[in-house]
Amino acid sequence: MPQWGFVWMVAWPDFRARLQRFLVIGLGMALVLAITLLLSAFSEGFQLRSEQLLNVFGGDQFIVAEGSSGPMTSSTPLPPGLTETLLDSGVEARPMFLTPNAVSVNGAPAGVIVVGSAGDEPGIRLTAGRMFDGPGEAVTDEALVELELGDEFVLAGRPFTVVGTVEHATWDVATAGLFIDRNEAQDMLAGGQHVVTAIAIEGNGELPALPAGVTVQTRQQAFDDVVSRTADTKRSIDAFKVTLWVLAIVIVGAVLYLAAIERVRDFAIFKATGASNLDLVFGLGIQAAIVGVIAGVLSIGLAHLMKPVYPGLLSLPFTVAWPVVPVSVVIAVLSSIVGVRRAIKVDPSQAFG
Repeated sequence: MPQWGFVWMVAWPDFRARLQRFLVIGLGMALVLAITLLLSAFSEGFQLRSEQLLNVFGGDQFIVAEGSSGPMTSSTPLPPGLTETLLDSGVEARPMFLTPNAVSVNGAPAGVIVVGSAGDEPGIRLTAGRMFDGPGEAVTDEALVELELGDEFVLAGRPFTVVGTVEHATWDVATAGLFIDRNEAQDMLAGGQHVVTAIAIEGNGELPALPAGVTVQTRQQAFDDVVSRTADTKRSIDAFKVTLWVLAIVIVGAVLYLAAIERVRDFAIFKATGASNLDLVFGLGIQAAIVGVIAGVLSIGLAHLMKPVYPGLLSLPFTVAWPVVPVSVVIAVLSSIVGVRRAIKVDPSQAFG
């Protein structure tokens, strides 16, 4: 068992004497962890955005073309008249017409997902203005920062005016939804044919026989499809997070190792007066843990201050933020291993050198 008197002497007097240095270490580590925390929140946001996007369109089941990716990402048309057939069978069905395109804003292109709508999406939430009320009017998602209320743009050669904005209608984090009248969208982008790319079904009841070439997807399948669109980005973010953790270990480890070199004579005196290697290990470990706690707490504050720099970040929830404190402690303790190895190699005779 460690002798806590020696452990205290190893940890606290040096920490107090070098407080400024340890605070600088903690601040540097906190900055790295704050960026890691923001990346974690950004990564978690992919799940939240996908759920919010599905909520805009509602539906417990979706009918899509066989072999297509899903209702939110495929523009493959369904057989004509399928929606009417379902409605005649008593199924609560809502047609969807989605297709990727680009709008021209002051001569500059911006990618969007055009949603041909009748304004009947159950989860659509206006944040400003009103819904479109005829040709030449559009409602855009807030993520399309190039356009504001009253702005004009060109889609497929036709002029439009933004009359309203909505929230939570974004694909792949930044690709915004653009809602226009369904008939107008089909006229411009489907050759005037009244086609739909998916049908949202309310409820999980049994459906009537469907024609060949179509299939039914559950809400979970639709969710997985939307999330899969950002899978590569999420993997890149997670890899970058690991890199930052390694950087934090290197930063703290290097400084603690230099501090251990400066304290060689102190360690020798401790050993000469009865301290064991275990006492030194615990002392340096506690020192590192204190730095970790400071860094973890500071990183949460820094992350909130830096949040406006990340426009795609939805929120920084407590469930994402709190683990950074124990993680920072673990990182700091792991970083102290190099210093500990230096300390336990000290010969007690060096106290008299």
